[in-house]
Parts: sequence; C-alpha cells; structure tokens
Amino acid sequence: MKRITAYTRSHEDEFVELVTKQNEKELSRLMRDSNRELAQAKERIGKLDGIMQHLCEDNIDGKISDERFARMSATYETEQKQLEARLAELESAIAAAREQRLNVDSFLGMVRRYTDNTEPSAEIIRSFVEKIEVQKPEKVPGTRRKKQTLVIWWNFIGAVDIPDEQAENRKTA
Repeated sequence: MKRITAYTRSHEDEFVELVTKQNEKELSRLMRDSNRELAQAKERIGKLDGIMQHLCEDNIDGKISDERFARMSATYETEQKQLEARLAELESAIAAAREQRLNVDSFLGMVRRYTDNTEPSAEIIRSFVEKIEVQKPEKVPGTRRKKQTLVIWWNFIGAVDIPDEQAENRKTA
C-alpha cells in the first residue's frame, strides 16, 4: 500500500495515464468478448425459432410422432430459455461496462487524505483495498521453493501494476 500511495503522490500524471490505459484495455476486451457472445446467442435463438417452426409443421404433417415432438420441443425450449437468460446477463454486463467510469480522481483523493498516516490502520486498508487474490503457487526454476503471487484489487481503479521505482532509477542511471 505504501508503494502505490508513494508512486501516486510522486508521479500523479503518470499514474493517471497508467491506470487509464490498463482499464481501457481490459474494458475493450470485455466489451469485444461480450458483444461476440451476444451476437452468437441471438443467432442461435433465431435458429431455434426456425427449428421449432419446422418441428411443429412436421408434427402436423405426421412426419414425427407426438411423443418425439414433445421430447424434441422440450429440449429446444430449454436451450432457448438458457440462451435468453445468458442474453440478459450479457446485456446487463455490457451496459455496466459502458456506464463504468474510471474513478481515478476518487482514488487520488483517498491518497491525499491518508498521506500523513505512516501506519496503515484497518480502516485505511479497507478504504484502499477492494480484494486480494492469492495466485496458484509456481515453482521457481533452480530452487525447491515455490513463488506465490498476490494480486491486489484497489477500490475505484482495480488491479494496477505499479512500476518498480528502483528499476526505473536503474534505467535512467
């Protein structure tokens, strides 16, 4: 937490640009994937409507039995209901993604508010951290140890990779 607040205070413009780029990239990927799945679900629902129409006609013409018609129509109707539910989920996810505004200003305000605090309290940590994900351990080549990575999701800005200042200083020297 000290690292992100220190970086934010000393490189505010770079921080805003970094967070904006990371969130736009993730948001555009989410929108692209959701729109693709949405189009596929709509296409399949249209096909199912046609299949059901032909199935009804075949039943009326006596080409298939009533029992077979009942089984097949139940299967297709179940699939169609599942697709329609998924369609509603995708539409709400897309709407939420469109409405989501990058709230870097709120995060910066929090950083400014807690600048003087040297020791993080539980209240401060709850203000900054949305959630912490513990990644699966990975074996480090050449050792017997396993490396485990933590991903911190910050309130307002999500997971952000802050550049290591020491590495930056080595590059410029």
